[in-house]
Amino acid sequence: MTGCQTDIINAIIQIVGREYVLTNAERLYNYSRDCTSDEEKIPSAVILPKDEKEISKILKICNETKTSITVRGGGTGVSRGALSETNGLILSLERLNKIIEINKIDRTVTAESGVITQDLRTAVLNEGLNFPQNISSANACFIGGNIAVSSGSPKSLKYGTTKDYVINLEIVLPDGTIIWTGKNVTKNATGYNLTQLFTGSEGTLGIITKVVLKLVPPAKELLLMIPFSKIEKLFECVQQFFAKGYEASSIEFIDQTGVKLASEFLDKKQWNHETTKGLLWIELEGTASDKLMEQAIQISEFIADYTQEEISMADTQNGVKALWEMRSKVGEAVIHHVFFRDIDIVVPRSKIDEMYRSIAGIAKKYDFEYTVFGHVGNGNFHVNIFQDKQTSKKEWEDQLAIWVKAIFLKALELGGTISGEHGIGKINLPYLEEAMSHHHINIMKDIKALFDKNSIIN
Repeated sequence: MTGCQTDIINAIIQIVGREYVLTNAERLYNYSRDCTSDEEKIPSAVILPKDEKEISKILKICNETKTSITVRGGGTGVSRGALSETNGLILSLERLNKIIEINKIDRTVTAESGVITQDLRTAVLNEGLNFPQNISSANACFIGGNIAVSSGSPKSLKYGTTKDYVINLEIVLPDGTIIWTGKNVTKNATGYNLTQLFTGSEGTLGIITKVVLKLVPPAKELLLMIPFSKIEKLFECVQQFFAKGYEASSIEFIDQTGVKLASEFLDKKQWNHETTKGLLWIELEGTASDKLMEQAIQISEFIADYTQEEISMADTQNGVKALWEMRSKVGEAVIHHVFFRDIDIVVPRSKIDEMYRSIAGIAKKYDFEYTVFGHVGNGNFHVNIFQDKQTSKKEWEDQLAIWVKAIFLKALELGGTISGEHGIGKINLPYLEEAMSHHHINIMKDIKALFDKNSIIN
């Protein structure tokens, strides 16, 4: 730590208190990772402010001294966006963890940005309302982080992504100014939409400290889980599902490798059949159980044209949770299997079959192992490329850059893009010029400079 940095940290201690500036090596390690497999960056200090006023004072110091600082939520991302530069400063939002108000008339929730997403969902459900994003990392991620990357979820097929529920945000700008981006209303045609500008900006324009989210009534759920002996039939089934006018709240899948890993991880060997090339989940929502069952029967008859395998069905809370288990745990299964890189591509739904074939072809050409799973109803694939245990990390990463670019270029060729919900962070930055024109990138740089002229945050 340099003498200048020591002076800055001492000034910050005067704002938040010595207890809330971490410099102990063991505690710093907890902030050195996200979920990007094995990447680590040890910060020189972690700051734990309690509110927007303390954050404002901290940013004023950083702005005046041109000191870079990385904003961190729950650390569940996979794009290295929450990792500081080596010996950099991290500002963690974990103490901003209060739910301020649940308004049943306006159907909104106001909360600090460090509230754990599942805690927010549980609180609003207890009041008879719902925040309809069942984000896979909800037990650990922060609602502010979800907004910063506009997280998606299986429910995004029906409800859109997190950005579609953000009404208003309290932001601390890099110079310490505190603003609200809008008003707590669902219709607002007054000026530029700053709320959506900050939503998905990955902390590059300002720090989200409070959020106001739109809520919806909860719904009954019915879930179908369908094995397929031919993966091409799975994709054809999904495409024809929409072509014939059916509706669902979620359509998810995992491929054969994912089925094998998840079934072994969960000790659910009954789902790991050699004939199963992919599993598909179709979730329906409604207000009446009998109507949902009618829909499920009709859809099951439609599915019979694409697979002869037995369809599993659940319409109770515990039954639905049990059927989702394989899909919800496949990411964990991969983490326990080997180091990997998670690629988060999205293509138009009409191109999902072509994208999957291309991934398989690229893997065969370059000889790497992988699994594909994700939100197939949205065309959003998670491609997890496994590290060869016989290859050094350096050699693997050099090869990985070639493989990732090949997959990204195919997604772009098909009219898609390089991130559907995980964001760019540091990990996808080298590929941004493939996805956007120089003009587009320069506009974003100009916006960044307007809010953060000294480029101090993220």
